[in-house]
Order: sequence, then C-alpha cells, then structure tokens
Amino acid sequence: MVETGADFILTGEVLGQRPMSQGKQSLHVVAKNSGFPDYILRPLSAQLLEPTKAEKEGKVDRSLLLSIQGRGRKEQMQMAADFGISNYAPPAGGCLLTDPMFTRRLRDLFSHQEDYDIHDLDLLKYGRHFRADDQGKIIVGRNNLDNEKLRGLSTDDDLVLFMADFPGPHVVVPHGNEALLPLAASLCVRYSDAPADLEADVICQHKNSSRTIIAKAAAKEYCERWII
Repeated sequence: MVETGADFILTGEVLGQRPMSQGKQSLHVVAKNSGFPDYILRPLSAQLLEPTKAEKEGKVDRSLLLSIQGRGRKEQMQMAADFGISNYAPPAGGCLLTDPMFTRRLRDLFSHQEDYDIHDLDLLKYGRHFRADDQGKIIVGRNNLDNEKLRGLSTDDDLVLFMADFPGPHVVVPHGNEALLPLAASLCVRYSDAPADLEADVICQHKNSSRTIIAKAAAKEYCERWII
C-alpha cells in the first residue's frame, strides 16, 4: 500500500459468508492483526461495519457502499451480471492455504528464498515444481492450461524453455538461474512427447536472447526425488 501510494486496502470479504472466518469478531481480529486496522475497507459489507479512515476522511462515499451479509451469493452474482462479468471462480472454492500441495510449495519457498514477491507466489499455483539443490527451482507445465498460465506469468528475468520439435511443457526457472539450464532442459524433454531414449532440441529464452540446446530426458527416479 505504501509502495504504490494507495490510501486504503480493499477486500471482497462479506460479513458472515464464511462462518468460521468472516464473523464480525473475526473480521475485527484479522484487521487488528494486520497492523493496519483502519485502512481495510470491505465495501460489500461496509454499512454493517465501523467506518474506516478512508470513509471518515471522505475519500470513499460510505452511502454508496453495501450491506451484504450471510452465506448466500445471489447479490454478488447479480452485481457481476450487472457489470457484465461472467468468468469468475465458483463461490465454493476455499483458501489455497488449505491445499496440501500448495502449502508444501509455500514452505519450500519460505525455506529457500527470503526475497520472494507476488510473482513467486503466483507461480506456486501451476505446474510441477522441482528443486534438485539450493540453486533454485524449476516449474514444468502439466497441461495446456498450466502452460498458458505459466506463459502469462513468465517475465524477462525468468529462464523459459519449450520443445523445438515435439509437443511439450512450458518450463520456467524463476529469476533465470543459468546453472539450472541443463536440468530444466532435461525435465522439459522428460515431460514432452519426444522419444524417451533420444536427445531432442529445446529452445531456451532469457531476457532478449534465444538459443537451442540439446538435451535428453531426465530419469524418472530423479524426477521423483526432486519434485516438491
């Protein structure tokens, strides 16, 4: 918030929508423990909660905020329809922190990297994650959806690999550690349609350069040992 010059934090929480975590007392505890209790604005239920600093200072018109509460989603879904929004996640979805695979990857990130950012956290959601040593991590797309998501999240600083002549995964080495290039290429071949016993061409892109390297598929036992 400070870095972007924002005046407040906006969340989509709804009073009483999740009984164990979104009761009035729970919302108060979350705001208090965040360290910025007067800066968290919950516009969907704001009329039922105490005014925030942004409302008191007139930066937000409280009269335009809503008073939604309870577990139903009809009002939110109607709002989405009114705004022409049709592509949104099913409301039954839960927090990623309850997903055992995601939390394993999160713990791994915390234990190996102190200066992680939102980019590193977004990457945790997709693909297979491998760590052979402490040099860095390699992410391999599992299917077309993974490949598209990883392609969209990849930055110029990341090392990106894909097959030259066979269908295969989109592979990302976050923050572009060149020392992991041979291993990343072997994983790219491993999870592609290339013959398992033959070498294949892998295209590697980093920053503004592109080159082709030759790699052979990583052995299954190593993949099982390295996967997070």
